[in-house]
Amino acid sequence: MIVVKKDQAPVFPAPPPSGKVTRIMMDPVIGSKYVAMGFTVYPVGEKGAPHAHTGEETIFIIKGKAKVASGGEQQILEPGDVVYLAPGEVHTLENAGNEELQFVWVYTPPGDERSIRERAKK
Repeated sequence: MIVVKKDQAPVFPAPPPSGKVTRIMMDPVIGSKYVAMGFTVYPVGEKGAPHAHTGEETIFIIKGKAKVASGGEQQILEPGDVVYLAPGEVHTLENAGNEELQFVWVYTPPGDERSIRERAKK
């Protein structure tokens, strides 16, 4: 068993001007083999750039309101909502509310979280 307490998870702030902050809660660096999971906070007005992942991504909204867009479709997600994104599916996620957006993401297989670790080193 591996337990990671939120306040002990490594923190990776995105480079300015972004205000988003990600905690990688589980990945192969921490000890998993087949999954990566993290907790990200977007401040009001934050919008992620269009991107895709090599594996699957699932996002679970904890707090706030998110707008997710992919393939010409847009959806508003609220706490308790989940979105699944297939490998290679180009998408964006943005804070569509007036409070911070908090969400949990899961990558299967792990690997794409390495870019979060690398980006934070710059």
